[in-house]
Amino acid sequence: MLSRWRVFVARLGGFFGRRKAELDFDEEMRVHLHLLTEQGIRRGMSPEEARSAARRQFGNIPLLQQSRREMRSIVSLANLGRDLRFAARQLRRSPSLAITAVVSLALGIGANTAIFTIAKKVLLDSLPVKNPQDLRLLTWVSGHQQPVPPVWGDVGTAEGGGWRSTAFSYPVLEELRKKTEVFADLIAFKPIPLTVTVDGNPELIDGEMVSGNAFSGLGVEPLLGRPLMAADDAAPGKGPVAVISEGYWTERLGRSSSVLGKTILVNGVPVTVVGVSPAKFTGLQMGQETRIYVPLTMQPLLVPREQMTESGSTSLLNNPQSWWVLILARLRPDVPEARAQAALDLVLRQKAMADLPRARGMDQFHLRLEPGDRGLDYLQSEFAKSLYVLFALAGLVLLLACVNLANLLLARAATRQREMSTRLALGARRMHILRQVLTESLLLSTMGGVAGLLLGYLGRNVIPRLLASPSQPAVKQVDFDWRVTAFTAGLSLATGLLFGIVPALQATRCDGNTALNGVDHATAGGHGMWFGKALVIFQIGLSTILLIGAGLFVRTLANLNHTPLGFRADHILLFRLNPPRTRYSDAQMMAFYQQLEEKLAVIPGVRSVSMSNIAIIGDGHSGSTFHVSGRPVETEPVRVQTNHVGANFFQTMGIPILQGRGFDVHDTAASPKVAVVNRALARQLFPNENPIGQTFEADADEGNAPVEIVGIAADTRYADLRSETPPTFYQPYSQALVLGRMVVEIHTEAEPGSILSQARTVVASLDRDLPLIDVRTMTEQIKATMSSERIFAQLTSSFGILALVLACIGIYGIMAYTVARRSGEIGIRMALGAQAEQVLRMVLREASWMAVAGVTLGLGGSLWLARFLRAMLYGLKPSDPLTLAGAAALLLLIALLAAFGPARRASRVDPVRALRHQ
Repeated sequence: MLSRWRVFVARLGGFFGRRKAELDFDEEMRVHLHLLTEQGIRRGMSPEEARSAARRQFGNIPLLQQSRREMRSIVSLANLGRDLRFAARQLRRSPSLAITAVVSLALGIGANTAIFTIAKKVLLDSLPVKNPQDLRLLTWVSGHQQPVPPVWGDVGTAEGGGWRSTAFSYPVLEELRKKTEVFADLIAFKPIPLTVTVDGNPELIDGEMVSGNAFSGLGVEPLLGRPLMAADDAAPGKGPVAVISEGYWTERLGRSSSVLGKTILVNGVPVTVVGVSPAKFTGLQMGQETRIYVPLTMQPLLVPREQMTESGSTSLLNNPQSWWVLILARLRPDVPEARAQAALDLVLRQKAMADLPRARGMDQFHLRLEPGDRGLDYLQSEFAKSLYVLFALAGLVLLLACVNLANLLLARAATRQREMSTRLALGARRMHILRQVLTESLLLSTMGGVAGLLLGYLGRNVIPRLLASPSQPAVKQVDFDWRVTAFTAGLSLATGLLFGIVPALQATRCDGNTALNGVDHATAGGHGMWFGKALVIFQIGLSTILLIGAGLFVRTLANLNHTPLGFRADHILLFRLNPPRTRYSDAQMMAFYQQLEEKLAVIPGVRSVSMSNIAIIGDGHSGSTFHVSGRPVETEPVRVQTNHVGANFFQTMGIPILQGRGFDVHDTAASPKVAVVNRALARQLFPNENPIGQTFEADADEGNAPVEIVGIAADTRYADLRSETPPTFYQPYSQALVLGRMVVEIHTEAEPGSILSQARTVVASLDRDLPLIDVRTMTEQIKATMSSERIFAQLTSSFGILALVLACIGIYGIMAYTVARRSGEIGIRMALGAQAEQVLRMVLREASWMAVAGVTLGLGGSLWLARFLRAMLYGLKPSDPLTLAGAAALLLLIALLAAFGPARRASRVDPVRALRHQ
């Protein structure tokens, strides 16, 4: 063992002073050769004969030098350095090849790096807290009967059927907190938008109500001040304090240290800032930048949502029938997860059965612990499928670039056959040549990877910005960490091996004797190029798939843009108002909205003004049961969509009233309740009768009083452009018992933005602490619903254009090399009487059959792959003949244009010069 260590140290030392050692060795060999030469002269040889005999006796000098270097140094490091230097010299001699390779790889690797950066955020990143792997998100599941009342949160379908939700009541939270033997911390939170007024400037921002132990339980230390503590969350109103985010501190308060102790208004309630959270911590909901944290027990003051129960009106903190709190548990390391789940499940079931004695389906009501390292996560369900598709498309682009480079390197390896043969004749081993050619490929892929990493870094925010909308800003924090670098490095290594292995093997198969003798196998008809042609066919097939994908997504976007809306979208300004319940009763809110309509209507340039609690397209939906009076009660309640709107809603939005009337100023809270239904509802629920004058009951009407149908409106798109128009009824908001947020719609004569400042002034004149939220035009609102389709159309179009360029380079390269290799054959043909046009057609015919074969391969592949895209398309099928035919025709045309240059050059070959060269 000691002797091996000494050898290693000696070889490592061989790297230092290597130049002097090599000069000494060369001098020693020169002395030996001189002595052998003198010995030959003494034997009667001439000086020239003596020198030749000495060289033969001494042996191969380069091999001796190589053996000596291997004995005195670590072979792999020495060879790597030498191979890299030689590879760099070779690439400097072929700058066009190097530039083409680096640019192609940079685009492919950069696209994959940028998408991986987003995918890491959506699929891989955990909360930036202490030991996130120990966190569990509490979830309840049930059978087909929902055992708890409607929750303030999400209720979805569980795997295998039934219901699933992450919302719990506050009394259940208090009961779970008692089981401290199975968890280290129980952290409660509720994401909610809050109106924050700083120095008289109101703004709606994303906030979270959190339990007092949230920061300590998560291991998050504040950047400034102190975190929220248990004492702040002890009782309602006990802690009117807040922690703001580093981003909000920077943007709104200029990073002022005097922020601590500053009083701000949160939903109209004075709150004192006690701390600033670190920049890396952006809240407990992935993809959302939480800007303010307040104690959970401030809910009755900040967000009063009182509900009627059997015992009267109560706040959410002591209302067992309101399920709204989200809970993260940090498990104890000494307690198995199964035991912790069983203990918490028992507490949940006992408390739920005690609080909800009339609930059904409690036998299937259970608590589950789900991974909580990502907190509340909507990103995966919303973007995972789209990212997988983008990854596949970007991977195809990178594979296309690799195939293109493999083809170019194959052609280059063929031109270097004489060089390789010479090196073999001088004693080089084939493994050394293989290693050298692979080193050149890996050097190219490394340079492409570095450039791709830079492109990926510069483009890391492109996709989030494309997905952003006025109501949903782009994610600001897209981390570019070591995992991205490792991914890019691994991708670069893999691509280098992928496109370099075949040319490297081809370089070692040359026949030294025939190459040195100048024999060219190309005259036999170019049979050695079959692999290169196969690569071109595969390349055209990949290009076809990418072009068809681009065509499908572009046509989907075009179809959505031409979808009939059923209303007028131009010259409509939208913004949302959300008067806080802390300052507005229902009567005050009604008066505020009516005064606002009157004041906005008199602004110069305004044609009409209305409001609705749901904006058409892109603002969600609101459902209700619908029972026609006098009919038997349905076993399964009929559910339709509903919207409370202003008296001028149909006029403002340009929705025709097909029958009956719309709303007017006479439809008030004191008048009989009325509604306008759309044609879809009339067709579905009144197929053979006139709905005008008939009445119905709906759960949206909390008074459960009959509502008379007074009109039928034309159908419009509702939540999005893809879905068919659902059955919908409209009611005047003046007849609503409970009011909340409303969307203001203003129809203008000029551009909507021209009256925005005046609209802000009008709102401020009624309430200076009420911000305008989600200000946008109706056109922007519609475009925002197509953000995914738009980004796919843009990215796939870019990929398609890149695929065309790479296919053009590949076809041109293989045909140019084929013509060069077959110049002798072409010369013989022309010497025997072949015309230039015949040679031109021969070369174009060869390019055509490769293009047809590649397009056929691509059509088959696209038809197989397009089934995964069916749900993402609109208005066409994956086998859309126009898209398939267009992509095929475009690629065939590109192939002929790319081959025309080499074909024309072949038709101008001089037979005499070609034969003399042979």
